[in-house]
Amino acid sequence: MFSAFTSSGLLFAVLSSLAAVHALCLPCQVGQAPLALNTPSPSAPASRRGVYSPSIIKPDGSTKWVRGTEVNVTWSTSDMPKSITNPHGTILLGHLEPGNPSEHLDLAHPLAEGFNIRDGHRTISVPAVPPRGDYIIVLMGDSGNRSPVFSIE
Repeated sequence: MFSAFTSSGLLFAVLSSLAAVHALCLPCQVGQAPLALNTPSPSAPASRRGVYSPSIIKPDGSTKWVRGTEVNVTWSTSDMPKSITNPHGTILLGHLEPGNPSEHLDLAHPLAEGFNIRDGHRTISVPAVPPRGDYIIVLMGDSGNRSPVFSIE
């Protein structure tokens, strides 16, 4: 049976596909096990997985930020598990457009990064971005989530 795979080229195709996936696996490139091998089952309760996806309190739908000012981004810590997989947070600014599923996150210019996600808040400077009413922030760390849409004037 093995020779049938070899003669048909199917084995080569499968191995080539696996090699391509392995080449893209960042943990494998730095000598760690692939994420899939270290990640608990998605069906495991959040408390067992250590996943923390806090609700963003501020900004909310009534928030209007003014460019160049300092504001607080606040999230709930009331349901935080004892153990989380990544306590280092990053706050990104993005915006939504009707009919487009992208969050248009500004990955090149985080509003804040490297803070402890357990803090529950972070003061940031509102960047000089075009005024619009469909901004969002995304809090990343253990997992990502986004705020309601708000305005920057």
